[in-house]
Amino acid sequence: MNNLFTASFYIAFIIAVISLQEFTISVFGFDQSLLIWITFFVGWIWLDRKNKYGVVKFFNDIHQSNLDDIKEQELIDFDENKEKL
Repeated sequence: MNNLFTASFYIAFIIAVISLQEFTISVFGFDQSLLIWITFFVGWIWLDRKNKYGVVKFFNDIHQSNLDDIKEQELIDFDENKEKL
């Protein structure tokens, strides 16, 4: 039942966003509408920055994982080069 509620919420949200997008394009034109949507998106990311499951935390985790992988690979390469000498 929870999955049905979640799916119906997402479908309603997508329909609302498309309707709002069409409205802003018809009122402001495409170029200004694009600027409005970019502003909404950036504002949403900024307001959501402290959320434990937010977009900023997601990309920070990915970045930290990549840094850890690079450090591990450098240690492996160093050990391999040390054995060749």
